[in-house]
Amino acid sequence: MGRNVSIEVDEDGVVEENGPVALPAADPHVVDEDAGAHDKLPTHAVLNADGSVTLPLMFKRDLQIKKGGSVRTEPFATLVFHRLTGADQRAIASASEDMMSVVAFARSTRISQAVMNALFDKMDAADLNAGGQVLNSFLSSGRRTGR
Repeated sequence: MGRNVSIEVDEDGVVEENGPVALPAADPHVVDEDAGAHDKLPTHAVLNADGSVTLPLMFKRDLQIKKGGSVRTEPFATLVFHRLTGADQRAIASASEDMMSVVAFARSTRISQAVMNALFDKMDAADLNAGGQVLNSFLSSGRRTGR
């Protein structure tokens, strides 16, 4: 679903490049708190019965993983994100600033840190953004109770 955007143009027909962009509202007297919300799940994500979220990757990645002397190719077409615990939050907070996202992905997907380090670096930005959106959805709300 697209959004209409109005751009202010002065009487001479000149657009102010650094000017504000006005988003039209259905009712100018109602503030839509959901507009542009980043705490909603991506449309292609699936909420599982246990509260985890399965995120199909738009761009599948394969990793060569070595364990016990043998190398295997592991495809990553989906990631399953689990709600974070206090221990997860502590691990994320203790990571360096440039590693926080990677640690958050690793803890939530329950993929080893070594594997996630490599996978994160290979993932497409669209998939990283969608994963971040899933994590944000966990932080902004609890499970729905039906109320």
